[in-house]
Amino acid sequence: MSPVIDTEVRESADNVKAGVPYQITNVEDIVTDVQQYSGLRVSLVSAKGEEGGVVLWKRKVTGKGSKLGVFIVALGNNTDRWLRKWVIFKTWENRNRVLEVVSAPVPKAPKVVKTKAA
Repeated sequence: MSPVIDTEVRESADNVKAGVPYQITNVEDIVTDVQQYSGLRVSLVSAKGEEGGVVLWKRKVTGKGSKLGVFIVALGNNTDRWLRKWVIFKTWENRNRVLEVVSAPVPKAPKVVKTKAA
């Protein structure tokens, strides 16, 4: 009998697109196995159902432009209040991170097909 690997496979670090509205669906504490780094995994979903995620590494002091810093500036430091909020990653590049809290996107009305009168 072959062994079963007891490991959960997830996408690595950040997999979000700039300019796309995402809803925060979950925030979980994580700790790395090897060096015991502590962080937060933020799970997101777009209006089209595309999943994304960001890992924020915890530290006692952080800058306003760090990944953790932009989340705290935009959403506060209570992660329970982050849930169900909609955000857009305006830019998400090293040394240039801008996160904006937005309203939930409104679905577009279906196009009306005109029919000829008989």
